[in-house]
Amino acid sequence: MVGARARVSGRVDFALNAVVPGMTHARLLRSPMPHARISSIDTSAAEKMPGVVAVLTAADFDRPGAPARYYGAVLRDQPVLCGEKVRFAGDPVAAVAAETEEQAAAALLEIEVDYEPLPAVGSVAEALAEGAPLVHEKPPLPREASYADIKFHGREGNVCTKFQLRSGDVEAGFAAADHIFDNTYHSPAVQHLTMEPHVVLARFEGERLTVTSSTQAPYAVRDTLAEMFGVASSKVRVIVPPIGGGYGGKTYAKFEPVTAALAWKARRPVKLVLPRDEEFLSLTKHAATIRMRTGVSSDGKLLARDVQVYFDAGAYTDISPRLIKNGGYSTAGPYAIPNVRIDSYAVYTNLPPAGAYRGYGVSQAAWAYEQQMDEMAEALGIDPVEFRRRNLLTEGERFATGEIMREAHWRELLDRTAEAIDYDTDRRVVVDEHRVRGKGVAVILKSTITPSTSHAAMRLDADGSLQVLTSSVEMGQGAHTVLAQLAAQPLGLPVSAVHVTEPDTQYTPYDQTTSSSRTTRAMGGALTSAAHVIREKLLKLAGDLLEVSPTDLELADGQVVAKGSPGVRMSVPEVFRRTRTGSISGDGEVITSGGLDPETGQGIASDHWHQGAAAAEVEVDLGTGKVYVRHVHSIAHAGRVVNPKLARLQMHGSTVFGISHALYEELVYDEGILTNPNLSDYSITAMGDMPAQLEVEFLEDEGEAEIHGLGETTLPPVIAAIGNAVRAAIGAPVRTLPITPERVLEARNS
Repeated sequence: MVGARARVSGRVDFALNAVVPGMTHARLLRSPMPHARISSIDTSAAEKMPGVVAVLTAADFDRPGAPARYYGAVLRDQPVLCGEKVRFAGDPVAAVAAETEEQAAAALLEIEVDYEPLPAVGSVAEALAEGAPLVHEKPPLPREASYADIKFHGREGNVCTKFQLRSGDVEAGFAAADHIFDNTYHSPAVQHLTMEPHVVLARFEGERLTVTSSTQAPYAVRDTLAEMFGVASSKVRVIVPPIGGGYGGKTYAKFEPVTAALAWKARRPVKLVLPRDEEFLSLTKHAATIRMRTGVSSDGKLLARDVQVYFDAGAYTDISPRLIKNGGYSTAGPYAIPNVRIDSYAVYTNLPPAGAYRGYGVSQAAWAYEQQMDEMAEALGIDPVEFRRRNLLTEGERFATGEIMREAHWRELLDRTAEAIDYDTDRRVVVDEHRVRGKGVAVILKSTITPSTSHAAMRLDADGSLQVLTSSVEMGQGAHTVLAQLAAQPLGLPVSAVHVTEPDTQYTPYDQTTSSSRTTRAMGGALTSAAHVIREKLLKLAGDLLEVSPTDLELADGQVVAKGSPGVRMSVPEVFRRTRTGSISGDGEVITSGGLDPETGQGIASDHWHQGAAAAEVEVDLGTGKVYVRHVHSIAHAGRVVNPKLARLQMHGSTVFGISHALYEELVYDEGILTNPNLSDYSITAMGDMPAQLEVEFLEDEGEAEIHGLGETTLPPVIAAIGNAVRAAIGAPVRTLPITPERVLEARNS
């Protein structure tokens, strides 16, 4: 792995390690209330505290030349700092820059804020209730750079945005059905828990703003800051060192706006490092409530599905308008259902904002549709695996969005993972009077960002080294290793000759974002194109020297070699020297197209589809309700694997996430106040919770197949497979995550 030695020896320069001359340290003052009007803010005492350089409040945004007060990924509904009212417990109301972090923290205690409490909505159900207090009184402003296929239907109470999909005749489908199943499923908000917190260092050099940030999306951050300060994007530079995990929580602007605004007021560099407890108050995975009605024939064919999905957006939308689309159409699952109606909503609540999270709405959707698949199979008297086989999409069939599936590997994925746990044998076993075992399976589809764009630039130097300029972020997933491999292959270079730069918007070409499991495919494709440009130029130069047609030359081990005549060769440095060439450059890009009709949800949802499956065996203690995972096997369609070791590690990580979400993780709120805002009270899976057997595999295509992302594909099916295994063991469904002992006992006793 590129940079492995630096990582294990603690020599990686994370944003946390960034230091510049004159740097100050920032802390944020946050609201203790979930919903309140701000009567007054008095910062006079804080401004006199030792070491304090600047105190920023909403009032500063009214000054001439001040930056804009609101920002957001899709809608500009989030204030940099609250002025009139706060909308969740943890909403920032003031920021302090001081010589030390301790001085900044001490100054926060001297800021006096008078709040007038307001009624709060602490859940989607409360937010949708008749007469519920509004989280936002005024409609938010869409950004000019918003997504064209998102339609804002007009706010309805606390419903911010809606996605709708219409396919076939749903009422006719239900009329033809022999059985109709109507169930509701719940997924909680969870924390991203990256090892590295959010870190931002902002500094002005004249009118130019430079930001070093632990972000997954440097160009999105650049554009947001340029819009906020009313300057050309070229006036904003975003630098991203390697980051310590993202999982979606560091996509789009998060704390860059407040840090940059504080640097603007202080006229000195400002660094913000978010404390761990504030990570819990800042961003979550979307909680979701999904009501799913499915009509099916007696012989086990799905005929109609009607779904209402309610995603808890929290106090501000972030990327919710986009996520409710993914999570919405994903409720159709990887199944051929002729009649589908889906309504997916982003709902404002007085809770922390929800944003992108590994799986991007699919784990919530898959939890619902895969639980219901098992419930329907049992009611129909059909084996759950066979029931799925009868309905899974095949090559050439249409998905609910109307697009034709070019590749469909779900049946093979399902069969292989079911076979891995010997699913057909002893699906339920009574160990003794206190313990039972059960097995479950699940299969999913997941889209990738569509449309999307990735650009790359490369330079081959005279010494045979290759400089790769890319804005893809290395965040522990091994992106730089895989990109170095893909860049080196067409040029016959060893990976050790390749240097992949860190993102810097002043120098590295545009990349949409490092998320959605798109980097190896999209940026890798751009690099491969750039490498072939360089290859053609190099072979032309060498061909002239060797008097051999470029088509009869190949590159290997840093040499240009004549095919069939290995003695006719020349080193790459010699080609440069003899042609007096300084360097050879090449550019490449991958641009995908697509999008959905905002009225019908028809169109192209994904450039390609991630396909995965999982199977699980669990043991349940009937006395305590405790679930023990004994065996998990997950599989994903990979197309072509570039680096098998890293691919397996990505799948291992995603699988462990699935186990943790299935059994442990949940942010718990009491009247809008988070009750488990730390690693002592927030439960996650530990080493002792790992199954004795945890296996991952990927399904590859033959030949030079397309590359498919793997980083998220096994998370959603693992959650659902564990849920189905628990259901098989106790004979009753647990429809709310996580599957805690209390919920197991409640389901069994009901």
